[in-house]
Amino acid sequence: MEMTQTHKRTNRCLAILTLLLVITMGVFAQAPNVRERVFIDVNAHDLLVGETLQYSAFCLSNTTNKPSSLSKYLYVELVGEGGVIFQRKHQLENGKTSGEFFVPSSTQTGQYYLVAYTRWMRNFDDVAQAPLVFINPYQGHINSAIVAADVEVEFSTVSGALVTNVNNNVVFKVHQGDKLLSRKGRVISEGGKQIADITSDANGIGAFEITPEKETNYQLLLENPEGGFQFFDLPISTDTGVGLNILHSDDQIELTPVGEVKFGRLYIKHQGKVIIERDVQSTYPIRIKRTELPQDVLSVSFKDAQGISRFVAPLFNTKLGQETSPTTFETRSPIVMEQHLAKGSYSVSIRKTFASQQPQLHSIFSKEGLSLPGNLDYNELQRASSFETIENKPLPEYISFLPEYRYQLLEGTLKTERDTVSVVNKNVVLSLTGESTLNMSVARTDREGRFLLEYQTVNRGKTTAAHLSMPEFDNEYSFELSNNFKEEHRLNFFPIVIDTTQLAEIRERSIISQLENAYFTPFIDSSEVENNIPTTINSFTAHYEFDDYVRFRTLKEHFVEYIPVAGVREKRGVKRFVVHILDQSFNYEMESLVLLDGVPVNPSDLLEFSPYRIKSVDVANKRYFFGSLIADGVLSFNTIEGNLGGFDITANHLAFDLLTPEVKTPQLETDYIKDLRIPDSRIQLLWLPDYKVNQEGTQQIQFNTSDVEGDFELVIEGFTEEGIPISIIKKFMVKEHTNEKG
Repeated sequence: MEMTQTHKRTNRCLAILTLLLVITMGVFAQAPNVRERVFIDVNAHDLLVGETLQYSAFCLSNTTNKPSSLSKYLYVELVGEGGVIFQRKHQLENGKTSGEFFVPSSTQTGQYYLVAYTRWMRNFDDVAQAPLVFINPYQGHINSAIVAADVEVEFSTVSGALVTNVNNNVVFKVHQGDKLLSRKGRVISEGGKQIADITSDANGIGAFEITPEKETNYQLLLENPEGGFQFFDLPISTDTGVGLNILHSDDQIELTPVGEVKFGRLYIKHQGKVIIERDVQSTYPIRIKRTELPQDVLSVSFKDAQGISRFVAPLFNTKLGQETSPTTFETRSPIVMEQHLAKGSYSVSIRKTFASQQPQLHSIFSKEGLSLPGNLDYNELQRASSFETIENKPLPEYISFLPEYRYQLLEGTLKTERDTVSVVNKNVVLSLTGESTLNMSVARTDREGRFLLEYQTVNRGKTTAAHLSMPEFDNEYSFELSNNFKEEHRLNFFPIVIDTTQLAEIRERSIISQLENAYFTPFIDSSEVENNIPTTINSFTAHYEFDDYVRFRTLKEHFVEYIPVAGVREKRGVKRFVVHILDQSFNYEMESLVLLDGVPVNPSDLLEFSPYRIKSVDVANKRYFFGSLIADGVLSFNTIEGNLGGFDITANHLAFDLLTPEVKTPQLETDYIKDLRIPDSRIQLLWLPDYKVNQEGTQQIQFNTSDVEGDFELVIEGFTEEGIPISIIKKFMVKEHTNEKG
């Protein structure tokens, strides 16, 4: 039975090595589906202290948008300008997890980022980022002195080039630092001839058409609100360029190639596959019905006659589903809202809206890394995406991080200061003394002393005591561990500016938050988290409780008096334990393994330890296989405290804390509060981070309004079973019921 259990552990190690070989030798060379990505959905991108950030994370194939099977664990960090606020590990279930963070009163007003990634994503330098703003109304905030930045105008086309003597659709963006500007103006030629009137919208974006002549300069003239004009040069056109004008209508997309495009090919891709391919013989428009395309963000690309790729751009056949309910709901009432959803996995949020709230990230734009406003039509989305870069990262030549596809991984290096001592093919043991049962894992080092341990922990959302050790005591070694969390983040932090129009809203939210926290009683589950991790050794020959017998001054005396299955021998002044052979047909050839609270220790040192701190000992009189470690017999001592009981391991040992995955976050559902004497000040009416639809059809979303009046939003983000992203916003109003007389 023991050998069978050990072979299972060995097979898991072989499975990881096999996966590594498959990935490095086959997947990188052939399949584009090797990358995965994370989409983070949050209940709000701006919060006050005293409010709770709710988040739901989808771990997906970067190609298909379906749940990724490569990773089982997700790393989440909240990062501010001053550093990391928290680090968490979540276990993924079918590519999904969720969590929450109560914003404490010590939080400084500023910008923050919620970042998430898997261990495997670190090979590609991929990370998901959700920008957040936290405001502390109880601490004074002085707006940073804003240096008057120059107004700038950026120009873009689908191909990135302005092509001579053909009609070009040009998109422009007006901004002053990070502030987007709505301005009017015109495009003029060298002689001052007007080409087009222009206007930028609230997102700073506008568009115009121009047919530039060769070696002719053009300018965009912007009107200043305070009077006067500013001039900005357009890019110089090229007569060797190619381009594409994209025009959307409700039922079709019109793609017009421009420039030297003859004998080229136009491609439309979805989820990494070419779904439409057209030869280009002229600049005649190519019209494609929307019904011929998946409802998703696609990509359109062009290769010239020489097969050289000239451009890649997003192509929109999806937009945010947004509507306003004609019904006004009453405060403190049970509500049912209906929404048709395809089979898939979603997160659902119902929350009060505020005029100054930050734009939301949407799943429909997330695949290409696009961060776009949600209230735009197809043409507006196409223009806005002109200033977003579609990532086209090459696959790395080698990988540094194996995926945690079944178990958690711990990577490190065995070190020694003596050149004559080898670090090759050494057994390294990980022992988790904070898991209450015997929990060990073994790995063998490679030629450079590196090791990779797989392990399991109970999901408690906090650290557990862990030990690395070498069950070899003739030489001295040390350990160097690698961190699964990223060591640094490349994030841009901008100063938070609070204007007078926001003060009344902040004051209102602050009062609501204080009322909710005053009357909100959190549900605390006092029961222990169930330990469902199987013990490393599930059967011993004998078990001895020291309190059941007379205690002696030394451990050796205990074995002499009442532990007949093992003993103590002394040779040349060195004491050691021996486990007696019960099967006379079998000869022991290996040393016995001696454990203290699951940590391998030097037997001679343990024999000098006080037996009054020992609670019990388990003895196994068989040969055991712990992965690559083989032991003829095991003596497993347990201290009264369960944490080595003050035993000092002086060599070949590293004690540290290991972060365990978070406890699964409960869904935020509230019962109807009938007692009108208890105020209900919730602005978050519903949060369902794991809303599964098992059969396509109309779903009934039930919730209860609170005493808070105003505008609310139902936001649904997620992905269908086929990997199609879904983003839906339904706006509605809540008002207090009044009985009018007359």
